[in-house]
Amino acid sequence: MSDGVAELTGCGISTVQHSYVMRDIDLRYARILLIRLSALGDIVLTSPAIRAIRQHLPRARLTMLTDTPYRDLLSGNPNLDQVIDFQRKDKHLSTTHRLIQQLRAEKFDLVIDFQRKFRTSLIGFLCHAKVRVGFHRPNGYLLTKVVPPSNLERYQHAIDSYFQLLHALDIPATNRQLELYVSDTDRLFAHTDLKQKGLLNGPLKVGLFPGASWDFKQWSPDRFVEIGQRCVELYQGRILVFGSPAEQKLADGIVEKIGKKAVSLAGELSLGQLAAFIEQCDLFIANDTGPMHMATALGVPTISLFGPGNYHKFRPLEDNHTAIRHEVPCSPCKQFNRCQSNVCMQGISVEAVWQATEEKLTAFSSGSNA
Repeated sequence: MSDGVAELTGCGISTVQHSYVMRDIDLRYARILLIRLSALGDIVLTSPAIRAIRQHLPRARLTMLTDTPYRDLLSGNPNLDQVIDFQRKDKHLSTTHRLIQQLRAEKFDLVIDFQRKFRTSLIGFLCHAKVRVGFHRPNGYLLTKVVPPSNLERYQHAIDSYFQLLHALDIPATNRQLELYVSDTDRLFAHTDLKQKGLLNGPLKVGLFPGASWDFKQWSPDRFVEIGQRCVELYQGRILVFGSPAEQKLADGIVEKIGKKAVSLAGELSLGQLAAFIEQCDLFIANDTGPMHMATALGVPTISLFGPGNYHKFRPLEDNHTAIRHEVPCSPCKQFNRCQSNVCMQGISVEAVWQATEEKLTAFSSGSNA
């Protein structure tokens, strides 16, 4: 018996004839609930773990629990049998009660909690699954298997953190490639809209995502304008500027300054439609945001701009993506309301981003990805 399996034995799980057979459940045929309620990028980053579970437990039933706005990101994933969603921000007891009753009716054998929050740990506990796996903090007492932190947790990529949960169940996972599936309906919507705009075929399309969840993660709008203008003038590109409804004014301002070759799609799209539009871009330039992870999962060459966020934990990993940061000793941090200089984002120059952009566009012109 391996060390990993011996460790599991101490919390009521043991190996019997097969590494996936436990004292109370047989993982090969188990009903498994995966929990990740938010946020956008974090949900995309669970895709390698979901794929690994499916590959090694092909006959298990996999269900994902998430917040309703993110259902679009998961409903087309062929590695999942079911997606259950609910309104995360609805804190009424009646809503939580209905959710727990729904989960109990599914008779889950195993819960894997990717979220690391009290609420998700409690949901796993209340749904009566025999085995509940999650991180050691903050609510390990609600779990049957507590996964200890890595000694290098601050520098460990989020995908590898999720893999730790699988390794605790003796499920191997090494392939860190992201996946995101676009529905036929959303792809048709994007194709139709781009065709009407004369953008479906032919012109180089560069996507910009200038917003972010916090203002201090945003690169200067004027610098996005400069990059967009150079793409238009030097590469005859067309610029698609994306954003949430709250970022519509930001996107419209950038489009106005770039000129006629730019269009704003901010505030107009569902997440599924956003994925379909990003899929059509030849290059995607974004702050440290969820749509950046969507682009990398879709295989679109990406330039990501990191400031106060944890670059080590969330950087894109594939070769055709470039992450740019201005290294300062105080990054990463979460002092978004106290930092006066925002030096980590202000230190990213237009020339640094343009150099990476030219490398990508040159590779695109020659028919390869850099």
